[in-house]
This record gives sequence, C-alpha cells and structure tokens, in this order.
Amino acid sequence: MNRADPAEQALIRLELRRFMSRCDTQEGLIQRADSLREVARLITIPIPYKLSNEYDARDLQRKVAQMAEQRARELIAEQVDTFIRGEPGFRDKMRSKMRDDWSNLTGALGHLRTWAQNRLNVAEQNQ
Repeated sequence: MNRADPAEQALIRLELRRFMSRCDTQEGLIQRADSLREVARLITIPIPYKLSNEYDARDLQRKVAQMAEQRARELIAEQVDTFIRGEPGFRDKMRSKMRDDWSNLTGALGHLRTWAQNRLNVAEQNQ
C-alpha cells in the first residue's frame, strides 16, 4: 500500500492509538512497581513495525522510558534513606542487598548504577 493511501493512513492512526493505549498502561504499571527489577522489565516496549517511522510513537516510547527512569530514581532514593535510618549493625547487609538490586539496572537504566552508588557514598559521608 502506498503511504498516501487514505486506508493506509487510517490503519496507521488506529495502530498509533493502540500503541498509545499500551504505553499508558505501561506507565501505570511502572508507577505501581515496587522493585528495580520490575521497573527494568517494564521499560522495554517495542514499537510495532507499522509505526517505526512515526515520530509520535517514538515520543511515546521515550515518555515511558523517562517515567521508568524517574520511578527507578525514586526507588533508589527510598533505599538510600532506609540505609541511612537503619541500625549500624545491619548496614553491611543492607548495602549488599542494595548493590544486588542495582545490578538489575541494565540497558536504558544502566547509567543509574553510578548515580545510585554516588548517592550512597554521599549518604555515608554525611553521617
């Protein structure tokens, strides 16, 4: 089909609405995620082939990725706050658990590993 074909344009708009609905659902799941592993799993949302040349679809995919990064930062901040408030005897155990959780940060969230480590180092130095 030709791209100038009205039927093709209607199919693309329909597919874009479906993809938009999937992205909205994905954002809701990301907001309810309670672990970094879950956020890392939910960040990947493939664009359908028919929409591969559509900028709106790429924007939706980018929005989902930004939402996932924001939620991952919130979860890391909660972990660091819990570490600060924790008892000194359990901090080593908490530190190793946090590092295990941070190992789930791969792909598009990989850069948050160093950010999380820096947050932890600053928190330890401020005590």
